[in-house]
Amino acid sequence: MTIILSLIAIGILTNYSGKLVEYIKLPSLIGMMIFGMFIGPSFLNLVPESVLDISPLLKDFALVTVLFIGGLGISVDQMKKIGRPAMLLSVIPATLEGLTIAFISMIILDFTFIQGGILGFIIAAVSPAVLIPGMISLIERKLGQDKAIPQMLLVGASADDTVAITLFTTFLTIYTQSAKGESVSIFNMLVSIPLTIIISILIGWIIVKLIKPIILKIKNEYLKVLIVFPICLGMRLIENNGHIPMFNSLLTIMICGFFIRNELEESAKTILKHMNSFWKIGKLYLFTFVGMAINPNLVGRYFSIGITILAISLTIRSIGVLISLVGTNLTAKERLFCIIAYLPKATVQSAKAGIPLQMGVAGGEIMQALAILSVLITAPIGAIGINLTCDKLLSSEEDVCINKESHVY
Repeated sequence: MTIILSLIAIGILTNYSGKLVEYIKLPSLIGMMIFGMFIGPSFLNLVPESVLDISPLLKDFALVTVLFIGGLGISVDQMKKIGRPAMLLSVIPATLEGLTIAFISMIILDFTFIQGGILGFIIAAVSPAVLIPGMISLIERKLGQDKAIPQMLLVGASADDTVAITLFTTFLTIYTQSAKGESVSIFNMLVSIPLTIIISILIGWIIVKLIKPIILKIKNEYLKVLIVFPICLGMRLIENNGHIPMFNSLLTIMICGFFIRNELEESAKTILKHMNSFWKIGKLYLFTFVGMAINPNLVGRYFSIGITILAISLTIRSIGVLISLVGTNLTAKERLFCIIAYLPKATVQSAKAGIPLQMGVAGGEIMQALAILSVLITAPIGAIGINLTCDKLLSSEEDVCINKESHVY
């Protein structure tokens, strides 16, 4: 009963917190995260321990929902447009940023390169919790659709996490095994990145092929959702509890949405309608619990150092985005929007920040503080930046039609 009443109260108050910041033209997620931070353990500590214990499950529910919606919004034609740049966006920005932080940490923090790599690839991951809802909103508003920009960023961000988390795990494994005097194969770990992406795509395709005959036979739209969504949740739970190598549940979930959209078009529309209803509730808890994981008190001592590292690393990340977009037909404004959309960090940093400290990595407390600082700075900048610039930097369907008419005349 405590859990149920607490979740109801959190949902209602979070909703109002989001609406409050919307009055000052800021994205609602900023209000939700701030509210979570204040009621969480770092400030007022009002949330019962039993609710905090189930927060990872609730965050996963919301993440699965928004990633599945993202996959349902991508068509084959759009994928043909975005294939190469999306693939490059998944690798280049995160890799450049993570390695930059590794080298800077050797100079500023007196870390070894391995310690710097652990920190670098915690921070390097873009946040699906911030970016994907923003891109779904753009798809609904028909912004950037002529070049499938939101879809490109959706796919790139999903695989970006695979790269960053794999490299974080690689550096952490090297550190822990070196401390024990054991050897580790860096080559094998790097090869696992493309294999993880390929395996995730293959699993998503197989799942949709298996459930397609069932979905086609079912007439009840609620039953269709009840078949598909638990499978997606199950994949997330399997990854979290089974620690299966070379399997990224979040990427697989988005791939499932993509194949359902393109193989079961009518059913996909029905499923999408109900998933959007889930997301209205899920986002309240996702951003609130992300906020609860933030501890600003940790970052005070390393604030100036953290700002310096982030300023350099985000600059390099932005260059990585521009490199990924070379050869595309995006305008300078559209490229600038892609840079802004690729700034926010939240989900991975909140989940991974405390791991090095827990595992006894030297400098683990500094890593945790800087990871939290990256969330505090980039999540609002990215969310506000997407919100304020999308209308100015991206074309709407009306703009495209007007341009075509002007060419005709």
